[in-house]
Amino acid sequence: MKKEKNPVLMTAWIVLFCLSVTFPALAQEKKYEALFGEWDVQTEDGQFTFVFIFSMENDTLTGMFQGSSGEVEMEDLSYEDNKLTFTVNVDAGGQFMAIDFSATIEGDTLEGMLSLQYGEANITGNKRK
Repeated sequence: MKKEKNPVLMTAWIVLFCLSVTFPALAQEKKYEALFGEWDVQTEDGQFTFVFIFSMENDTLTGMFQGSSGEVEMEDLSYEDNKLTFTVNVDAGGQFMAIDFSATIEGDTLEGMLSLQYGEANITGNKRK
């Protein structure tokens, strides 16, 4: 005797499976929502300006850094509890230099610090509307 499959039960299992795959991705995206977009950032003295660009790719937070040395991908990017950290490796006259960034995001503003082999500098920024 062949056991017949209940179409309602099969549909319910398919819906539950789809939701279990979709909801974590949506929750992850919601976690980073305040960060998404473009940010105009400068050192405290206004001598250096940057643009930070944040988005999602394949359920992963990604970031691009634009500065006077060009555009590079952010490495070790982390955003947790409004705390942002990442590193960029920029071309400084033929040699690559690592710059570590850390900042706190509050609404459409950020405040933090950049660190490199020569020292540190305070940074501030605003999210583009």
